[in-house]
Amino acid sequence: MIPRTTRMVGVEPLREFMERLLRAAGCGPEAASTAAAVFLEADLRGVGLQGLDHMHTMIRNLQTGRINPHGKPRIAAEGEAFALVDGDTAPGQVAGVYAVQVLTRKAATAGCCAAGVVNSSDMFMLGYYAERIARAGFVGLVFSDAPPLVRPFGGTQRILGSNPLAIAIPTAADDPILLDMATSAQSGSRVRQAAYHDEDIPEADGVGPDGRPSVKASEVLQGAIGPGSYKNFGLALCVALLSGPLVGAATGTALADWHKAAPGRASSKGHLFVALNPAAFGDPGTFRSRVSAYVQEVKSSRRAPGVSEILVPGEREFARRARSLREGVAIYEAVWRNISALAAGLGVSMPA
Repeated sequence: MIPRTTRMVGVEPLREFMERLLRAAGCGPEAASTAAAVFLEADLRGVGLQGLDHMHTMIRNLQTGRINPHGKPRIAAEGEAFALVDGDTAPGQVAGVYAVQVLTRKAATAGCCAAGVVNSSDMFMLGYYAERIARAGFVGLVFSDAPPLVRPFGGTQRILGSNPLAIAIPTAADDPILLDMATSAQSGSRVRQAAYHDEDIPEADGVGPDGRPSVKASEVLQGAIGPGSYKNFGLALCVALLSGPLVGAATGTALADWHKAAPGRASSKGHLFVALNPAAFGDPGTFRSRVSAYVQEVKSSRRAPGVSEILVPGEREFARRARSLREGVAIYEAVWRNISALAAGLGVSMPA
């Protein structure tokens, strides 16, 4: 096992470095700024597997032309309470932010709105977009399909994605409730980071390439991640159907090589965004107060032995973000080495 040593990096130097990487890979200033903002938020919150460590995915696809660095998302079809957004194979974050803008504008008048996104790429941390919806005053839900890395419950073949979802609910406090999760036992990125450090993962989480249970992260990356439970499997399947066939995108094995499509061809990757306006059902202030009251009831409930505090979804990440803004961002040394090699290839200097 390799120790998970870290180094501290200043917030602004890290943001600027991310933007320089993206611009060196072909993005214009606006797209680079938008994408870097999402990557940075992941690292600020201690979800680095969706931050600097995952930038290689986007940069590789920018270099091969699978992602259009100058893509401009547009509305392909719309009604009072729905929209279908064509991502124009732009960086996923650009399409995601655009979808949130369309969604919240429509939900403000229609009460609810759903927006499908097609011809897109990875959007990375889905909680970023759900939180933006919540901070605009709405309940936000975001679903995304993912390439097959996960076996079904009772199976051994990788046929499901980690198929993440995010839900954000406004409260009377500063921060919303924010759930951001993979539907599989572990996300592919967590297994990837475990492999960096030669760590084992729980046996129930995966199988090796021969279909037999394995605790070696490197073997599971070649085999399949476990679904976690029958409930996780059912949830993953539903997320795939909502962000795939419902919006006109692919899912399952059809997504295995989505990033290998010929440059300029439409991508098969899709997402679904939903915004619910509390004003459509009653007084928004009363809703927020009731949410916060119930959260406090949950947090004040009897704790198990050895538990100092009951935390609700998003609470730990918001606290980590505040600490990162004060003290800097912790980056794994393994991630720093990997990104150093990527930066050298792009002719981008590392932060001091």
